[in-house]
Amino acid sequence: MAPEVEELDGWRLRYAGGLTNRANTVFPNANGSLPLDERIDRAERWYAARGAGAGFQVTEASLPAGLADALARRGYAVASGPVSVQTAELPALEPDPRVEVAAEPSDDWVTLWGESRGASDAGIARALLTGGAGRTAFAQIPGLAVGRAVAFGEWLGVTSMLTVPAARRRGLGRAVLATLVAWGRAAGARRGYLQTENPVAIALYGSLGFAERYTYRHLRRP
Repeated sequence: MAPEVEELDGWRLRYAGGLTNRANTVFPNANGSLPLDERIDRAERWYAARGAGAGFQVTEASLPAGLADALARRGYAVASGPVSVQTAELPALEPDPRVEVAAEPSDDWVTLWGESRGASDAGIARALLTGGAGRTAFAQIPGLAVGRAVAFGEWLGVTSMLTVPAARRRGLGRAVLATLVAWGRAAGARRGYLQTENPVAIALYGSLGFAERYTYRHLRRP
């Protein structure tokens, strides 16, 4: 969850010092009562006050209708995506003995993940990783791969999966994911969700039963 979140007429404005696209964009999920152009103006001013440009996380279901066209008229274009959002019934898997799991991320965990995202402030990275609700697990094969999962009710959200380039194609991502799924099932979760725009990761997730439900893109001004 972004360290700073503010509601704007049903939209959710999120800011995390520029760390990740999703945590630094508007989640436009309500029609609201303000005129659309005024709402966009207010969102742009909110991000400008933080020294950032506004961005929007847009799907076919974004509200109000016509948002994407209104943004295009202002010069917004696709900055990243499509991001595939996937769900699955969680399979019964065994944790991998190579994977360590903790309720809080170690400094090495935060550094490895943060550097992969270009984070310059470890404090912001840690706040982004630990600020949400639910029980959280941080898994790692030290120095090689990390992953994070949050369990709430029957759902397990998997995020922040990373394997360092030199260690890829050795099954380490699968080991981390299997361990997080096993942890989630032990915590009572039976369904999982995750998101990715990495074709290799999509193949891994598909092999464990994850299937795409929808996609989204981030729109920004060039």
